Amino acid sequence: MAPADQPGLHRLIYVSSVAGVLPAHQLDRILLRSQAFNASAGITGLLLFHEGDFLQCIEGPGLAVHTLMERIQRDRRHTNLDILESAACETRAFPDWPMGYVAPRNLSNGRRTHFADLLAATRARTPARPAPQTSIGDHLWSFLSSFREFAAV
Repeated sequence: MAPADQPGLHRLIYVSSVAGVLPAHQLDRILLRSQAFNASAGITGLLLFHEGDFLQCIEGPGLAVHTLMERIQRDRRHTNLDILESAACETRAFPDWPMGYVAPRNLSNGRRTHFADLLAATRARTPARPAPQTSIGDHLWSFLSSFREFAAV
């Protein structure tokens, strides 16, 4: 269980692609290490990995979240990293998950489509043609909210 919500909480959500191939045993090792680290740092969140793409929501004390993000940005297993949201928050979306993970086999066809649409919208952005932030934000939160049922189990 994560520490009680406190002032100074921060939420960061990003997408990235895996650089090369990520075997299942390596993903398992990443998850175990992340869960231990996050629990000790007061970080909670959700990780999705599907067809070579990551979507992660990280929540916790601002300094801890930013420090973790710096580590992720240096990790050579990621490419095309795009921060979708980084802001203070009052409560956690996934308070009981030091690193919740939903396996690809547990993604319904609708969720797979939703994930693909979200990635397409974020990847279509360019400095000359940014996508409307509210459009991506609404799509993102609709998608993430659908996983709260997994957190409750």
